[in-house]
Amino acid sequence: MNKFKTSLAAKAAAVLLTLIIGAGGFWTTVFTISQWDTLWLGSSYYDSSDYYDDLMNREVQLHELARLLQAREWEGTLPYLDQRRLENLEEALSAEQTNFRFNIRRNDTGILIYSNLEGSAALEDHVHAVEQTELIVAQNSGVAGNDYMIWDSGRGYYLLNVVLPDGTVQLFLPEDVEQAAYYGYTFDGDDAWDYDEAKDSRVTQSVLALEYGVADPLIVRDEFWSGQQDFQSYVRYLPLVAVLALVLDACTGVLLVFLFRAAGWQAGRPRPALNWFDRIPFDALAFCAFWIIAVLINAGDSITYGLNTLELVTELWVGLGFITIGVMGTLLALCLTAAARIRAGTFWHNNVLRMLGSLIGRGLRALARAWPLTGRTVLLFLLYVVCSVFFLSLPFPVWVALQAVALFALCRWTLQWRRVRDGTERILGGEPEFKIDTSHMYYDLAAHAGQLNDLGEAVGTAVDERLRSERFKAELITNVSHDLKTPLTSIINYVDLLRKQGLDSPHAPEYLEVLERKSHRLKKLTEDLVEASKASTGSLPVHLERLGMVQLLQQALGEWEERFVQSGLTAVPTYPAEEAWIMADGRHLWRVIDNLLSNCNKYALEGTRIYIGVTVWEGQVRLSIKNVSRQALNIPAEQLMERFVRGEESRTTEGSGLGLSIARSLTELQGGQFRLDIDGDLFKAAVAFPEAPAQPESLPPAN
Repeated sequence: MNKFKTSLAAKAAAVLLTLIIGAGGFWTTVFTISQWDTLWLGSSYYDSSDYYDDLMNREVQLHELARLLQAREWEGTLPYLDQRRLENLEEALSAEQTNFRFNIRRNDTGILIYSNLEGSAALEDHVHAVEQTELIVAQNSGVAGNDYMIWDSGRGYYLLNVVLPDGTVQLFLPEDVEQAAYYGYTFDGDDAWDYDEAKDSRVTQSVLALEYGVADPLIVRDEFWSGQQDFQSYVRYLPLVAVLALVLDACTGVLLVFLFRAAGWQAGRPRPALNWFDRIPFDALAFCAFWIIAVLINAGDSITYGLNTLELVTELWVGLGFITIGVMGTLLALCLTAAARIRAGTFWHNNVLRMLGSLIGRGLRALARAWPLTGRTVLLFLLYVVCSVFFLSLPFPVWVALQAVALFALCRWTLQWRRVRDGTERILGGEPEFKIDTSHMYYDLAAHAGQLNDLGEAVGTAVDERLRSERFKAELITNVSHDLKTPLTSIINYVDLLRKQGLDSPHAPEYLEVLERKSHRLKKLTEDLVEASKASTGSLPVHLERLGMVQLLQQALGEWEERFVQSGLTAVPTYPAEEAWIMADGRHLWRVIDNLLSNCNKYALEGTRIYIGVTVWEGQVRLSIKNVSRQALNIPAEQLMERFVRGEESRTTEGSGLGLSIARSLTELQGGQFRLDIDGDLFKAAVAFPEAPAQPESLPPAN
């Protein structure tokens, strides 16, 4: 036995057999218990749980049919979908389609409203047993949801406001209790009102009596017929299944005893030893096991639902078997590692709770460190004086040793302070990247040195940002000068040509066209610059309204479709199943989308696709645009959003380089987020806005 306890192969085989045999024993036991009455009493199909499950499903359909019939009687006609559902139910519950038989009657008079029996046949003569239930159908149910109460602080009770069928509101005081009772309200005698829908004159109720049962014998091939066939096929094997369940459960018990006795023992080890799995904190392991089992059980619910509603296919049984083995394997692993830890004596030590206790201890030490430095210094000095006086009665070498310890502590403090001072001088002397070594320092000195290190890092970052800002400023001036100078130079040159050649020259119309185009470009450039300045400073007015991102994007793509075709580009949009609503300024959001599409049209590689998608995730509506750039993007994404910066360095394309800057400023002005990502020549832009809250559905008009 000891040999098997330390054999890894024996343990692995035992675990595998336990999972397989245990899963079989579990389900055979569950099946035996579910058929317990049939096993011992020999009951028929009409007394089985399968029969009552199918009967309950038909009862639900009968309730829905009764409600729709009553609604049609009240309203005269039904909405289209309700009418189709009524027709489907009438077809599904017809005598030709099911063995389910029923009558729907008025509960007060017994008048028959609907039945799937032929003629005046009695239900008792056609079914195995008659079931009866009462169904209350209400018209205008929930109408009291429009009523409201207002607290009157002067009188000390609530004022009742009832919305009448004509839409008017009537106020009721406690002395109006008789009139309020007409609408189902009674005053509780204190300060509030109670409501009973059954007494509300605005609500019409009808009480129906439902009588139903299943034909005996079964004459239609439906779920009852197939259920009876299955029942008759497996009822003969119930005793064998019960015996098999006992055998499998007994074998599982024997294997579990062996595994628990072998837990923690390893070959060549005289004492219990732990493997890597046993060293994981137990409570963390239990937490993970809990979620694994929860996920598996949730998946098992879907499979068992399929077994109950669909045909019994092999895939469902195999899936359920794997889930069962997964749950049992998780529980078995947790129990075996607990047994090994208990045997090794580490069960209570290796867990997160103990680590949490240690963390609390460190927190208390940190709290002591947070005590003011002056107070700690005084306390240490008093402790030193007390120890010195106490050690005077001891041999002189002991007193000297105490002074040596105090001197060592002071010298160590002095050396560490000098290290901090020298590091500070280097940081202030132009080496902001220098780091003071804080290892083995006293707590206060280490904290001070860490702050100096952070300060040096902040200074270095500020210097880098300043240099970057100066570089961007220089590039901005250069780009602005270039973009302004180019059209101005063209205008001056063509004006000079017109002056020399005269307006009668055959080239004059062409020159005038160029002058007009360059003038418009110069005007567009100045307008973009003004708009970019206003957007970045937040001086543009913003009027937020509920907008559909999908609809706005579709309109923009419709306007850009022809220009995309001319540029050899293909837009590939992806939309969610439903409209994505946001709160934004329609004019500003249109400009953002238009700028992004314009950017794609100018700089995307000809013959490529532009992937445009709208997604809704975790309360955010996200618009993403991806395209392949015509030229390699050798600048950071942040720099590309600066003013007058373009993706191509030659600056030969039409545009001001302000599009992305304006888009980002307008997006942030509306409370959104704008982001660019560059991966080689792949350009990705994303605009995100918080999803707008759903609008309350409008209530139907009162009758």
